Amino acid sequence: MNKNNTVLYLILILILGVLLRLWNIDKPEGMWNDEYLTWSIANLKFPTDFFKGVANNCHAPLHYFYLKGWMFLFRDSDVSLRVSSLVPGVISIFTMFLCAKEYLVKKHGELCSLCAAFITAISGFLIYFSQEVRIYSLTFLIASIVLYYSLKVFNNPSNKNTWLLTLFSVLLIFEHTIGFVFVLFNSCALIAFMQRKKKENNLTNNIIAGIVLCLPLVPFLYGLFAHPRYFSQWWAPFSWSKLLFYFTDLFSPVLKNISNAPPSFLQQIFDNASLNIGFIIFALVPSFICIGLLVKAFQNGRRVNLYLLTVFAATFLTVLIAALFGKIIFLTKYLIELYPILILLVAVGWSTMELKGFKIVLATVFSVLTLFYIVVSYTSPVRLVRNEGQRLVVSALEDMKIKSNDRVLYLYYPPSRFEKYTREENLFFYANSIDKYNFPYIMYPTKSDTYEAFKNGKTLYRDVFLTKNNQKMSNFLYGNYYSKMNKGDRLFIVELKDVAFFDEIRLENIVLDSKAYKRVPFLYLVSSYTRNYSIKKSKENLSYKGHYETGSWMIYLFEKV
Repeated sequence: MNKNNTVLYLILILILGVLLRLWNIDKPEGMWNDEYLTWSIANLKFPTDFFKGVANNCHAPLHYFYLKGWMFLFRDSDVSLRVSSLVPGVISIFTMFLCAKEYLVKKHGELCSLCAAFITAISGFLIYFSQEVRIYSLTFLIASIVLYYSLKVFNNPSNKNTWLLTLFSVLLIFEHTIGFVFVLFNSCALIAFMQRKKKENNLTNNIIAGIVLCLPLVPFLYGLFAHPRYFSQWWAPFSWSKLLFYFTDLFSPVLKNISNAPPSFLQQIFDNASLNIGFIIFALVPSFICIGLLVKAFQNGRRVNLYLLTVFAATFLTVLIAALFGKIIFLTKYLIELYPILILLVAVGWSTMELKGFKIVLATVFSVLTLFYIVVSYTSPVRLVRNEGQRLVVSALEDMKIKSNDRVLYLYYPPSRFEKYTREENLFFYANSIDKYNFPYIMYPTKSDTYEAFKNGKTLYRDVFLTKNNQKMSNFLYGNYYSKMNKGDRLFIVELKDVAFFDEIRLENIVLDSKAYKRVPFLYLVSSYTRNYSIKKSKENLSYKGHYETGSWMIYLFEKV
């Protein structure tokens, strides 16, 4: 392929990638909880509050420093914050071009590079996270650079290549909490599969140097894995369907395992006893094409393929086993470090296919289905609504004509989660919460703390969930709301529907059924109970005026008469 043509095609691919990531980047629903939390930590006063906030969070620190610098330069509007993810998303298109070029340095190299760049540009998964104020777009970029220098070390283990690999491996560990798993297996596989004659001591020495550089993270990682609050699966139980959704998320524009996958993969194929043609066409067909190309890539029997397969398998199985034992939630984004390897191998399979006509057909089908879905579908990655967006709540309360003397009870999130979108500072002055951090102090009858609740909640709270008269919760509601409200004052109870599924009767049946009680996440039980009890007591003491539903939120309105 002519070099000038390659540059022209790459520029066109980059332009396409930018346009897809810019489209609908301003989300009217605002940031959802994880985005908001990321922003709020980066927004803390530097250095004292900022370092304390970073240390107390479950994610590695690098992204907060990156976002802090971005906000210093470009402020913190929602669009600006989302562009902070778009930029590494676009750069990743070029780094994947380089990865493929390093893999196939001779025949098919230019075509393979363009294929890798194009797949990255139109990846629904990467487009979604290029518009999300989270760590994953930057994580993918760093992981792709790690892959690039890993391939360079594989081909030429010079001092420059090994030191740059070490540098970006350390950055990956500091960017993503479980990035160390990928870096560990990547380093071991490199040593194991590099040609003996090419091995040099500097690679091993650099790995040791990288370990030393990562030592400051050891206390953070130990505290994280030792604390049940973060790795308890208290909100998303494991299901084998997540494995299938992992591949459809990565290879098709249909995203299902972003925050929590549907319970059954088969139900996505068979919708109400009939075939779900849309899911089959737009999720399964592109995925089957890419899986077939992966198989094709491995047919050349190159030693580098064994290295890549080892890294993928070891990392994937480690996270899978951790998920099976309840130590981590199995979500597609948590294995984003492996995505550059998969994109590379799909591009290799594509470019090395001998049947030119068949190659063109597969490329056309994959591209048309992916781009058509992204452009047309209301559930495409650029149109997926953040139903938990916290601007939705503020807008709804304003639509309901909230006044400065009205009171708000937030369930699941604290009031601070909504302050960014509040136009008047005193509008939610009388706000309190029964949230995922303070619920033990409000609903448990005796002295309790969050650590103990997360660790042994199913045992400690079983009787609480059956309690019809929770004196501690009643005191909280009377003390903060009912006793302080005057005639005409209103109470707004804000509920997150995604975590409060069960009414009082259903909750009681679950608690009395040992198998069901063990299966249902603790979060859903806590949220359902606090919602049910708060609504019941409010109806007993106030006049119920109706509710307002928006996205994943339900707002109940009560008035003192």
